[in-house]
Amino acid sequence: MNQLFAAVYEISSAAIGRPTLRLNLVVDRANASVVGAATLHTVTGETHEMPVRGQHMEIEGEEPLEAIVLAGTPPVFAVLDEEPSSFQMLLVLPTAWKEGQACYKMSLGKLYPRVIDVRDGKARAVLPEVAY
Repeated sequence: MNQLFAAVYEISSAAIGRPTLRLNLVVDRANASVVGAATLHTVTGETHEMPVRGQHMEIEGEEPLEAIVLAGTPPVFAVLDEEPSSFQMLLVLPTAWKEGQACYKMSLGKLYPRVIDVRDGKARAVLPEVAY
């Protein structure tokens, strides 16, 4: 497998009315690093995007797994009221990188802060050429 590759995932929850998250990532296996963007699409039509960076690791066991741990990188200066202010994610995938489990949390807003917390996310790989 290449040391540097693009990985695009759509993550949805089993619960009705939960948002959809799209990850556009570049994974560098040589440095075990990941950079990209997390874009949250709510059921009300809102879209929130945040740059992310993190680590890629292999979990050894009977069936080896790939894991990606991500954190948001908000701007240094104050964000607009409804912009994301933090993001955390754990994505665990089988070695084929096609499907996996994810849990994530994104904080939004300054005046009326809210947290979107998804613990039952199902991730599936999509081709980078496919538009959302």
